[in-house]
Amino acid sequence: MQDKGINSTFKKIIYESSEMVFLADDSYPYSIFYGNESFEEEIGESLKEKTLVGLGLDINAYIFKEELVLTHGKKDFSFKLELPQDSGSNYFLFYQGKEIKTHGLPSRKEAYQFFTSKLDLIAIGKYDHLTYLNSSVLSVLGYETEELLNTNLCPFIHEEDLARIQGIWKSHQKNQEVALCELRFLGKDGNYRHLECSVQFNPETFFVIARDISYRYIQAKNDHKLDSLIDSVPDLTKSGKWKVDLEEQTVFLEPSSNLIIEGLLGNDLAKDTFQSGFLNQLKESVKTLTIEQQEFEGEFWVSESEKVDFSAFFPNKNRSIIWGVIWDNSKSRKIISEFDFLKKAWIECPDAMMIVKPDGQIVLSNKEVNQLFGLEKNSKITHLEDLNVFFEESYDWREWVNFPSGDASISRFSTLLINEKGQQLTLELAASRMEFDNSMFITLSFRNISEKINLEKKVEDSSNFLMNLTDQVPGGLYQMVLNSEGQMNFSFLSKGINAVLGISPQKIHEFNDISTAISKVHPQDLPQVIMSSVASARKMEPWQCQFRVKSGDNNQEYRWVLGAARPQALENGDMVWYGYLTDISKQKEFESKLDEARLAAEKANQIKSDFLSMISHELRTPLNAISGSVYSLFHEDPTDNQKSALNTINFAVENLIIMINDLLDFQKIEAGKLTIEHIPFNLKNTVDQVLKGLSFHAKDSKNKLNLHLSEGLDIAVKGDKTRLSQIMNNLITNALKFTNEGNVDVRIELLGQVRNKVKVYFEVKDSGIGIAPEHQEKIFDDFDQVKPTFSTKYGGTGLGLSITRKLLSLMGGKISLDSQVGKGSKFFFELEFDVEEEKQKIPMKVDNQTPSFNGLHLLMAEDNDVNALVLGKIIKKWGYTYERVHNGQEAVEAARIGKFDCILMDIQMPVMDGFEATIEIKKFSGTPIIALTAAAKLEIMERIDECKFEGFVAKPIDAAELLKRIKEVIKESNYKA
Repeated sequence: MQDKGINSTFKKIIYESSEMVFLADDSYPYSIFYGNESFEEEIGESLKEKTLVGLGLDINAYIFKEELVLTHGKKDFSFKLELPQDSGSNYFLFYQGKEIKTHGLPSRKEAYQFFTSKLDLIAIGKYDHLTYLNSSVLSVLGYETEELLNTNLCPFIHEEDLARIQGIWKSHQKNQEVALCELRFLGKDGNYRHLECSVQFNPETFFVIARDISYRYIQAKNDHKLDSLIDSVPDLTKSGKWKVDLEEQTVFLEPSSNLIIEGLLGNDLAKDTFQSGFLNQLKESVKTLTIEQQEFEGEFWVSESEKVDFSAFFPNKNRSIIWGVIWDNSKSRKIISEFDFLKKAWIECPDAMMIVKPDGQIVLSNKEVNQLFGLEKNSKITHLEDLNVFFEESYDWREWVNFPSGDASISRFSTLLINEKGQQLTLELAASRMEFDNSMFITLSFRNISEKINLEKKVEDSSNFLMNLTDQVPGGLYQMVLNSEGQMNFSFLSKGINAVLGISPQKIHEFNDISTAISKVHPQDLPQVIMSSVASARKMEPWQCQFRVKSGDNNQEYRWVLGAARPQALENGDMVWYGYLTDISKQKEFESKLDEARLAAEKANQIKSDFLSMISHELRTPLNAISGSVYSLFHEDPTDNQKSALNTINFAVENLIIMINDLLDFQKIEAGKLTIEHIPFNLKNTVDQVLKGLSFHAKDSKNKLNLHLSEGLDIAVKGDKTRLSQIMNNLITNALKFTNEGNVDVRIELLGQVRNKVKVYFEVKDSGIGIAPEHQEKIFDDFDQVKPTFSTKYGGTGLGLSITRKLLSLMGGKISLDSQVGKGSKFFFELEFDVEEEKQKIPMKVDNQTPSFNGLHLLMAEDNDVNALVLGKIIKKWGYTYERVHNGQEAVEAARIGKFDCILMDIQMPVMDGFEATIEIKKFSGTPIIALTAAAKLEIMERIDECKFEGFVAKPIDAAELLKRIKEVIKESNYKA
């Protein structure tokens, strides 16, 4: 060891290691000059020759490996290897040696394949239940593995087998022997399976391998039954067994059955034909059986003249499997049947046939002969000469029967015949020579081909008609073929193609290659044409495409063409398109003009919308100043004369606001963005509120306003309270406007209730000026009134009734009018509401900590000085303080450094608008923000909701409404906090 360069300390560590280590020279025979204690005990002491060669190891096979496995004494050992060139030494180092205790055992793959066998059930159990079961249980018994694990197996074993299995179990479990047994085990489908089991017992566990052998028992039972059927056939008959599978369409005949069939049909037995007929007859027989019938008998016609008797049964529940026996009952029946068949076939043959002798004497004729010549059924023709009277031209019957000796060909003739009924027929006559019993006979057949001749003429006429139709129809028809080699050609082009594509009649015959047609398509339309054609071919769907093509032989201007076709796949693999092309250039020009008109209309509509929004904003801004100023003046103790003037101003402002709101509603309806709510409200209370609000107007116009409510209207319904109030307000206001010192009657009636729906009748009747019949439809038009002078005398925009009708249409109603000039008008409609279910009132918990609204400090963001001045006066009248900023940026900075109870935010401001300012403030502050705007655009209203404003008040500002909204948002904010 010292010579090899290994010191004593290292040697001691190696020697005492529990892992095997040994060293071998690097030259043949590679002597093992050192091994530690573990190596000597396991391998070294039993080695006769301490070399790698003696160990049976070819070191050259491992010079590129770092680990090896060697076998010694029926044991496998693994070592790691270090080569001389790796360590700079002159020896091989084998280290970390240990025994691999898998000798003789299967690999993991082999073990997995064994346990996942699809043929056998493999299970491991303990006492009377299983702890492991392979997946074959599903295919054999129908159970999932989990359904049988840790479950008592006794209920699954047939009661007749249970005691025997328990006895085997007890006797073999004690001796820990292998037990072989058969038992019936209950499957998931309710049927028992016969299992052949091998059980290995251990002290606490057992191992089972089982195989389903149910088919053996069923096979034996059915074989016995089949033998019993053989025994029951009549004596002195030939019998044989057969088996049939109706689903698989298979027939199995035992040799004895084959002999019977061959004996009846001869050696030219067409097995496929026989099997097909046999299967069909069995199917028909099975259809007549009830579900309880397991056996049946019958007769099977092997041919049209021969039959056999059979007896059959179903060997299992699958009624498509049939076993049985056949037997031949009578040979003579075959001869009689054949004779009857041939005779009947001759008599009933659809062609007129006769057999004659060479001298013209008629030996035999069938029924169709009498039918053809118009003779009575019992009449007989004895000689061919008797037929002279039926033919238009004289004929020589000898030509029909004159055959050279040995000539077996068929001669054919055609002639005209006039039968007894006077009908002229075209006949085709066929004659052939037949020798029988050393005598010569001629077989003649007559076929009426009159219908065939007429049909051919009709086909020719139809073909001429279709060709003329294809030439005259507008546009061009075509047939295009894609053959199996990928070539596309036009197989037919009508003359109309000339006009569509501008091709001369001389060149239409050369226009058959698809590439010529594609070259005429506009480059921008070519991809669409190709892709749509490919999609049509793949999906076998009709093709349709609009595209541009060059016009004329000189490729002049492009014209628009509509192409359509339907594909059809032929049996030879070709694809055929039947289609047409038509010029749609004028249609495209018309569509282009329509698009231009549509764009112009959309632009005009947008201009109208922008105009209404601008007018609304420009009107609301001064109105806001006027309204706020009037409100302030009312709180400065004005004199009676001043109050009268202020009321006049306030009335004018309110009328302007109503006109602006009408414009806004009209804009919403036109844009399709006005939605009808579906929320609960009290019907009676809503109507009362509308009339109460108009009572002053009624007194001012010296009219008497009356309300007539029927019973049952004090109910909660679901609908749009605001829009219903607007409709009633419009109708009543109009009635008061056009009535002077008269009556306005409002009638609401409950028409009926079905389940949770009510139908209500609304009517507004006045004794005013009335409306002439010719104007009654006109008043519902937009911006329209009965006369131009009405706007001067009565005021208004002419939108009230138009909006009313559109709102009712959205709510599912329709307004009607009954009016006479000088007597008054009656507007009425019906609406259907859902009844709100009465909910149990839950006592509300009273919050005694109502927030105080004294000394509120507000932030006002307003760029308009006049509006800011007016709003400031209103705030001071309330006893509140405020701080004003001029734009959104200043509002964000003020909200960041100051503390405010509420922020009044104008939307349209310089530097930063109210939307951006609100978004920024919401990032760091929870102070409620109310939007103030004179804008009317729907997009702005939607943006207010998106930016999460707590409230919104439209300009001109109603001071009372603003104060109410400020208190509401502060209270809600405090409640959330």
